[in-house]
Amino acid sequence: MTDILVILSSLQDFFSDPEWRLWPFGPGYGQTLLPNLARLAFVALLMGAILLFLRILFGPKGFLRDHELDREAEEELRREREELDRQLKDGEINEAEYELKMRSLK
Repeated sequence: MTDILVILSSLQDFFSDPEWRLWPFGPGYGQTLLPNLARLAFVALLMGAILLFLRILFGPKGFLRDHELDREAEEELRREREELDRQLKDGEINEAEYELKMRSLK
């Protein structure tokens, strides 16, 4: 238990150093605009990499995407198109409404 407290206190001392106190969001000490912009770009790059990684894993045709959800969505789309075809055939909607609703389904 005392080892953990020693480690935590040494981390506290390390991050209390003026160089690390406000990183990455603080203005720093005596820095110009360029280091601050570089720091902001670095954080934006990290966020972009994380989002891209999640998109690859869980996005369309992703490795970890649940294919059951895709199948259910395709079935629902097919049912909605069949319902629109039936409404057009029965005269419940006109051709313009049909085209508008079909475009919204895509």
